[in-house]
Amino acid sequence: MPKISKAGRAVGIYGCFTETGEPSEARATAADVETCPLCMEPLKEKQRLICTHAFCAACLKRYVATLGLQCPVCLKALRVVGDQPEGQMTSKYFNNIFGFDCVVMKYNIPWGIQTEAHPNPGKPFTGVKTTAYFPKRDQGVLKLLQRAFEQKLVFTVAATNEAADRVAFTDIPHAGHPNACYKPGFLQEVKAALRAKGIE
Repeated sequence: MPKISKAGRAVGIYGCFTETGEPSEARATAADVETCPLCMEPLKEKQRLICTHAFCAACLKRYVATLGLQCPVCLKALRVVGDQPEGQMTSKYFNNIFGFDCVVMKYNIPWGIQTEAHPNPGKPFTGVKTTAYFPKRDQGVLKLLQRAFEQKLVFTVAATNEAADRVAFTDIPHAGHPNACYKPGFLQEVKAALRAKGIE
């Protein structure tokens, strides 16, 4: 059974970037060590937001989980960015396919090399071509899915016990058959998963 990596593992999960080290001649002295404004301790696994404020990775994660997607200092809105490899998403409406009015989503993520955001950086991953179905009646969900794809949140790279890791869906529900997308509660589950990633 392949081990699925967690969505949002990427460096840019909160619209930020990490600073893992500097050349020795540029390193700060003990007196110049940056302090996390949340825990008031020296920064650990520093993450600097686009607004330039920096925090410990764990502190930022706790803050966002409690108070939402905004910078703890300036309150600038943050955008969740995942680790999905580059690819394409297309949609097409089908009238009465298998007795259902559906929008068919087609995804194509080519094979590639894993980045630092993935389980095994530098190693190849197997891409995916797949299809999913969504009810035509809720166009709003389709727009939210498009945003999620643009923010690299629909797929991730999953570590496997096989020769190459593979691209897999994250925790955003997708229906593999038209009748599955019309099951009670399906759209609510999709919206809840998107909301948890700041997309609503």
